[in-house]
Amino acid sequence: MIEINRAGTALEEALRLQFQNFSENERASRIKQLLDSAENQIVSLDDCLICRRGERLDGVLLLVSQTDGTVYVWPAETRGVLHPDDDSQIRRLLYEEAARVVDSPGVWIGQSLLETDQKEQSREFSEHGFSRLTDLIFMNYAVRSTTALSSRKATSADEFWSSEPFDEETNAADFARLVEQTYLETCDCPELNGTRDGWESMESHRRAGTYCPSRWRLFRHEGRPAGLLLLTEHSPEPVWEVVYFGVAPEFRGMGFGKRILAAGIDLAQEHGVDEIVLAVDVRNEPATRLYQQLKFAQFDRRIVHARLRKSRTSELQTAVTQAAKPNR
Repeated sequence: MIEINRAGTALEEALRLQFQNFSENERASRIKQLLDSAENQIVSLDDCLICRRGERLDGVLLLVSQTDGTVYVWPAETRGVLHPDDDSQIRRLLYEEAARVVDSPGVWIGQSLLETDQKEQSREFSEHGFSRLTDLIFMNYAVRSTTALSSRKATSADEFWSSEPFDEETNAADFARLVEQTYLETCDCPELNGTRDGWESMESHRRAGTYCPSRWRLFRHEGRPAGLLLLTEHSPEPVWEVVYFGVAPEFRGMGFGKRILAAGIDLAQEHGVDEIVLAVDVRNEPATRLYQQLKFAQFDRRIVHARLRKSRTSELQTAVTQAAKPNR
């Protein structure tokens, strides 16, 4: 009988199997980085799954959990000496247990990013409950090689436009509401709309890189929240990432997106940043065109697989329906 358990004290052995296809130096580096992050309570590796038969570790599936309810799911790995039937069964059981972990309370998404040539891993994820969500295009912008965009001539429209950094006491609620509004009718991973509220989204974005409230900007038009840009730093490299960018539906198509991104580029330039990176859903053609207009260039593409919790709206409707049922 094949059983799936948590790695526990066999974690380092499990990680060596998980990264068996990497070079020795790369494998050692990845293992150290993960163990250090777990020791510093940045992530949890407690749900790393293994299949051990006797003294031999035959399979592993690494789950990396964050306190914001995000679980990063790695493709299952098995020893190459297994019989094909055993290999298939072990992989299936590992993915089934991973799905149970992701479906547990407190988790909103289990996700995996695959290289475009990882076709077999992509097939396995799809077959075992982790649907192919979309492809992400990764783009970058060389900040130091350009002049400040804010040097353009001021226009009369500027007096109606203002921006402000994030402040927990004065505008946190505006940020949270605007995050939810920008998800409406979005072309960027629309499947995520409704799976978490604005506060949960912001908590997740805080964990991407080095958080600094001055790099989170809310933009207003005539005093009304219109869009936001959340930037984070990936130290020690002089690189900033656009972890979130959105414009409220009523302000789209008016050139505000370009204005917001230009302000972000200027801010990065003021801080001596070399590069800005971002990821965009391949289906989000308007955003991709905007990035290209601003001279962002594609440098990578990844496949996204995900298992999502039900939307908050669906959960509420289910609760109301259950409460309305007569007692029998």
